[in-house]
Amino acid sequence: MTFRHEGFKTVSAMGTPDNTAGSTRALHTYVSNDDQAEVETGGYFNNKAHHVKKGDILMTSLDLAGAPKMRNYLILNVAAGVVTIADQDVA
Repeated sequence: MTFRHEGFKTVSAMGTPDNTAGSTRALHTYVSNDDQAEVETGGYFNNKAHHVKKGDILMTSLDLAGAPKMRNYLILNVAAGVVTIADQDVA
């Protein structure tokens, strides 16, 4: 499958400790029937490049062999419409 906007939601935004202009980070959630490998494929979240920024947190509910799996990601970079993520296994 491919990224689906219906599964993406911004839950909250918070300031960083230094509270400088533009320093806010957001917490997003994403629910998908796609598996981990597909979600981690380069370009998967590019449709949200206008909505996410470096340092944002992305909590996901994905499919792992027919069973739900939770993974957290950090938005590492957003440049020229390309979103780069790093993952952290939590389940």
